[in-house]
Amino acid sequence: MFRRWVIPWVLASLAYLSVAQAAHAGGFEVPDMGGRAIGRGAAYVVGVEDGTAIHYNPGALAKMRGTTVMYHHGLMWHHTQFDRATLSDAWGPDAGTEFGPARSKENLFPILGTLVVTSDFGLDNWTFAAGVYGPNGVGKQSFPAYGPQSLMMTELDVLLAYYTVGAAWKWKDVFGIGAVVQYADLMRLNYGVVSDSVVTTGLNPVPDPESTQLVTTIELQDRTGATAQLGAWYRPHPRLEVGVSSRFVPVIFKPKGGVSVDKETLVTEDITVGMDLTLPVIARAGLRYIHDTGTREWFDVELDAVYESWSMLKSFDLDVQGQLNGQDLQELSIAKNWRDTVSVRLGGDVHPLPPYLTLRTGAFFETAAAPDNYSNVDFPSFRRVGVGAGFSAGAKGAYLTVGYMHVFQEKRTVSEEFGKVFGQRPLRPCPEGCDGLSGVPANAGTFTSGFDLLTIGIDLRFREMLADRKAKKKQKAAPDQSATAASHRAKQGA
Repeated sequence: MFRRWVIPWVLASLAYLSVAQAAHAGGFEVPDMGGRAIGRGAAYVVGVEDGTAIHYNPGALAKMRGTTVMYHHGLMWHHTQFDRATLSDAWGPDAGTEFGPARSKENLFPILGTLVVTSDFGLDNWTFAAGVYGPNGVGKQSFPAYGPQSLMMTELDVLLAYYTVGAAWKWKDVFGIGAVVQYADLMRLNYGVVSDSVVTTGLNPVPDPESTQLVTTIELQDRTGATAQLGAWYRPHPRLEVGVSSRFVPVIFKPKGGVSVDKETLVTEDITVGMDLTLPVIARAGLRYIHDTGTREWFDVELDAVYESWSMLKSFDLDVQGQLNGQDLQELSIAKNWRDTVSVRLGGDVHPLPPYLTLRTGAFFETAAAPDNYSNVDFPSFRRVGVGAGFSAGAKGAYLTVGYMHVFQEKRTVSEEFGKVFGQRPLRPCPEGCDGLSGVPANAGTFTSGFDLLTIGIDLRFREMLADRKAKKKQKAAPDQSATAASHRAKQGA
């Protein structure tokens, strides 16, 4: 028993702890995580059959028998471009100013790998899990310091990880329920933007390092977040299965830190900053059809719906303390006014050579969190359509999984009159020369964006490995037993 269960668990847990220290993740999610889910178009609430059940549906952990270890690592290529609109006649001497396209210097984001260990510890109906993963999104961007987009954002650098433990119980192969608790660790949240350092002049719509503008970067962290998830599944018929799950506790962060600027001589008193950041409640539900002839499963098709309460994010409100140019700083607010999102996902697996080869494909549609007039380059959550494909291949308890997805996003154009993202002025109030505006309309222009995701993973299933070893031992022992029996009969005959 010790060799069969405890040793693999301990070794895998040590690997888990070592990788957890280097967790990389960030950004607001793009559906979704794990090689199998990516290949199925993120339709994975009911049919989840690996450690990513700690994210999709904790109840599905109970389907996993023996001890398993999975590590899936994803890469994301994000294509974000902002073409700022030509300045209108309202800007006087600056009217007619044209800008070139602004693109992030870092297109590849190496998302945190997903590492999960599960074991039933020899119990018939229970499975336990521990894992670490990060949200599937763009956690690092770097635009030109005084580029056309810089009044919205210059850089973004986020490290966020969920450290997870959980358990699930099942009744026969008909029903299962499970829960996980998660420690949410916001190790870093750096956000840069060009702001104006004086109050004696009107608005300056052209980013200029030689002007009174400066690059302001907030540097925050909060390592004390927490959340929890519940999930369940029910199989009323051999060919039909339903599942539900929810992150029913919002993730509440209160990160604090400081501010750095590219013109340090303007800082006359150390600057500190804090903010409230809440990540949403999530609800998932799915229906799965399994084409099983009684001898084996040929394929499955799953339809899911996912709801996320992003409307709780109205703005990034920063409580700033300190002085710039000898004057007290005011609170900053980066408007978001996000809406709740709903996504519909359809996908499935085909098993041409079970268990050696599985093929999969799927697609999803997701509504936009960001309204058109609040479009921003930091988290471009616009209407999306994703198409994925992938495969799993292996034998004797070791399986390779590869998943790929391309995510199309709508192209958006915002006018100066319509835009609601304004340049920051930490030394407000703005003088009368600003015509009532709190800052320059920063998001007037055209947004073009999209994503490519590639995930490669390995799954180890120790029960299959041990079963193969046992079979070999029995085969080896069979001739010896036959010879012993023959010798015994010969002695009796003599």
